[in-house]
Amino acid sequence: MLRLYPLVIALQVFCIYHAYTKRNDQKWFWIIIIFPFIGSLIYLYVHFYSRNNMDKVKEEVKASFVKNYKINKLEQEVKFSATFSKKIELADEHSRVGNYERALELYVSCKNGIHDNDAQLMMKLIRNYFLSEKYNEVIKYGDQLVDVKEFKNSEEKTAYAWSYFRIGNTEKANKIFNEMNTQFSNYPNRIEYIYFLRESENHDTAKQVTNELLEEVDAMDAYEKRLNKSSIKEIKRLASQKFNG
Repeated sequence: MLRLYPLVIALQVFCIYHAYTKRNDQKWFWIIIIFPFIGSLIYLYVHFYSRNNMDKVKEEVKASFVKNYKINKLEQEVKFSATFSKKIELADEHSRVGNYERALELYVSCKNGIHDNDAQLMMKLIRNYFLSEKYNEVIKYGDQLVDVKEFKNSEEKTAYAWSYFRIGNTEKANKIFNEMNTQFSNYPNRIEYIYFLRESENHDTAKQVTNELLEEVDAMDAYEKRLNKSSIKEIKRLASQKFNG
């Protein structure tokens, strides 16, 4: 039995990790912790038992314990068959772990032919160029997406606005942020707007926008408050801070 102990621990760790990343019910954590072996087997049965899912289980176990396993596997697949979908999947994984240069190399290689004006691809480029602090590249692609619906209130549009600010064009940045300052919506974007207003020392407008958001929070019903829980927490944190000016 002692020889199986490391295997039981590894199985338990994997199940807890999987339950955490998939945000499964809290009851599973207690089942796995109190009954390491049986609890883990029950968890695997409930969440993975089917012929179609067994390979997925093996891959997730390997990815949990082998560093860069998924990236190395995808790199090999791209070498064998460099399809658009495979390169995007590999680039997304590089981006997720912070390898922005490699991600950009792959995204750029995908931008040709029928994908030359692909809005989702350009938004991925914007995100990674911004995280690489290549603000002129962000602006180049952002300028091409100003009329695209998916871009209108996206996280990438805040990166576009910040990029104008980073190159010294505060007026343009303010215009872009203000486009996203729509009542009862776009809370993450509008929180970024407050950060921008503070950093650009426009404290009066920052205070005004913060107060408007607080009024909207007060007007929310219980469901809306649950839906925007993290944004509300940040709005209240910002409101509790002192404003200069």
